[in-house]
Amino acid sequence: MPYIMPAQRIAFFFSPKAGGTSLRAFLFHVENGFAFREHVVQGKRLDANKLAQNFRFNRVDHEAIAGYRRFALLRDPVRRFLSGYSNRVVHYRELSIEAAGQQLLREGLPPDPDLWTFLDNYVGYLRCSKSLARHFLKQQKYIGDKPDYYERIFRLETNEDMVAFLNAECRTSARMPWLQSGGPNYDFFALDEDMQIRIVDICRHDIAFRIFPEYWEPYAHLAEAEAMPEPLVKTGTAD
Repeated sequence: MPYIMPAQRIAFFFSPKAGGTSLRAFLFHVENGFAFREHVVQGKRLDANKLAQNFRFNRVDHEAIAGYRRFALLRDPVRRFLSGYSNRVVHYRELSIEAAGQQLLREGLPPDPDLWTFLDNYVGYLRCSKSLARHFLKQQKYIGDKPDYYERIFRLETNEDMVAFLNAECRTSARMPWLQSGGPNYDFFALDEDMQIRIVDICRHDIAFRIFPEYWEPYAHLAEAEAMPEPLVKTGTAD
């Protein structure tokens, strides 16, 4: 479900690996007037991810937020993909023997795959871990496929626009921290070109490319002309 702020009548939608952890902490600050910090309750650690569960769009009770101002946050799909691999596969080792041994054995796949191996067996690896798979769903699975559902749609890469807008609307001075950063940083354009092509092919159906065509521009030369996403009409988007 989105992060819902009843007092402000705001609902904010987002996807895994698209700044969601940082966004939750920021919205908590907006809602409460003080910054979020991890804490322990009855021996259980509560981090920013516990502030709002990230359900698919079709599981959200839309009637409950019918009168709310609705916003969404999107991320460059290619950067999101690499972040997902870095954080979930390399850092958290969700495809290790300990985490997914039986599933890996069933699929006949090696544990802890390097990026090439992950790309070569992408679908099979996602079958090995439900937790991993949800982080690689296209962003429309979480924000829907109709931009006009939202008052504004923001880009993670220019999150300062979102921060300034919400602070002005809610009369707050909240800051957005940078959280959930575990794992190595991958420079897409430093990768082998065949690897670049493979990643773009996996990501090209993400709605972010249709809402913000500027996301597609750096990768257009890596895809066939007919693969270019058809732009959607933007209503109230931030850029």
